[in-house]
Amino acid sequence: MARLGVDDMTSEVMLLNVQGGALAADSALTAIEYHKDGTASVRYQTGIEKIYVVDEKLPVASMIFDVAEFYRYPWSTIFEAFKTAVPSSGTTVTKVTQSLVEFLGRWTSGADAKAQSLLPLEEGQERLSFAIYVAAIVQRFYQCAELSGGQSAQKPQVLSRALDMLRFETTHSGDYFQNLFLPHGDTPSRRPIVGESSPRLVALLDQYLDRLLTGMLKAMFGDNAVPDETKAALAAITVSSCLTDWIPPGVPKTGIVFAGYGASDVRPMYVEILIGSAFGGIVKHQLVASGAPNQREPVIIRSFAQADLIDALLRGAQPGYKYVLFQLMRQGIGALLNAVGGEIAKKDTGLAKSILQTFDQAPLAVARAIIMAGDDIARHAMEMRVAEVVSSAAPELLADYASKLVRLSVIEHELTGSQTVAEPIIALYMKKGHIERVKAKSV
Repeated sequence: MARLGVDDMTSEVMLLNVQGGALAADSALTAIEYHKDGTASVRYQTGIEKIYVVDEKLPVASMIFDVAEFYRYPWSTIFEAFKTAVPSSGTTVTKVTQSLVEFLGRWTSGADAKAQSLLPLEEGQERLSFAIYVAAIVQRFYQCAELSGGQSAQKPQVLSRALDMLRFETTHSGDYFQNLFLPHGDTPSRRPIVGESSPRLVALLDQYLDRLLTGMLKAMFGDNAVPDETKAALAAITVSSCLTDWIPPGVPKTGIVFAGYGASDVRPMYVEILIGSAFGGIVKHQLVASGAPNQREPVIIRSFAQADLIDALLRGAQPGYKYVLFQLMRQGIGALLNAVGGEIAKKDTGLAKSILQTFDQAPLAVARAIIMAGDDIARHAMEMRVAEVVSSAAPELLADYASKLVRLSVIEHELTGSQTVAEPIIALYMKKGHIERVKAKSV
């Protein structure tokens, strides 16, 4: 029996005000174990630490969610090795974050002997990470083809459009369809570069890329369904994507939040990143958000992972409700466009067909834009009610508030019989030059 994957099915909260900050998390973890007979079982474990003190003096702490392992090591072990190998990780929260990413790159590529001695790597782990990345790219290409042509996903013009969509996503920030409906005059922003080419990366691409693409394209599309020129274009997109912050949807990702103080800061700040694959000395990571309390936004309230009840309290609706609303709007807009197309077709069938083809993705994009706008309005209105209380709270009290918010998720999962979020709740609070762990009392 081999444990191949561990997911950090968790609920976490971060609260920051101008006086300090607090992090709180439940302690449940889900391990997936695969058996020799091909079956799998799920094991739940509680008492898992998800909050780590990275620098006690500044201080800076981190919190992880989603995938609980990286290169088959628990993140708790990686953070201990990081602190040992990099005793001076930086004087700001941003620099500490970047130091961890750079450490992961040196370790996974074998360039850091000390890291290698602390965290020995299995032969082939880098190749496996690269293979997962390529497989996820081909999977996303297949999804783009389905979005472009539905049942005609293998037609040349559909494959060409799918390549354009994928190329756009790997080089520009944001969702493809969302960018189609940017306000007039706005242009999509280019993705930041997170790595640079190296002999190690080039060797990895030369040795494995063609073989991996051939196998995955055959598995997804069938034998000889994808022309050689399409495969060559996909290979070029893959190569260029290695250097940007794009992470394919199918790559397992770990969310990490860093919060605390820089050496010259009087207010706390946070940085949230996603970390996916690592190969050729490049760590595929993405900056999600960062910020600090200020006069305009004196309180920052963030929830992570399984936080439906927290979101309902802070933002007025659970994700499930918003999904149903999104689908209803999508269907309604689609029906309206079809009705308009039907009326136009009575006079000009060619024009009607052209209009419907032009706006075939409009229901998806418009519905999504409406939901996102509604989210922003509801979040601001609901969070302000909590922010009034949190804004004046001392750091010690912030830890208590954060723990109570996490307990909402614990109660929800207890009532539904789920073990993926559980007591005890671990929290810490921080202020300038001081950090302290607290264990929330069970109720």
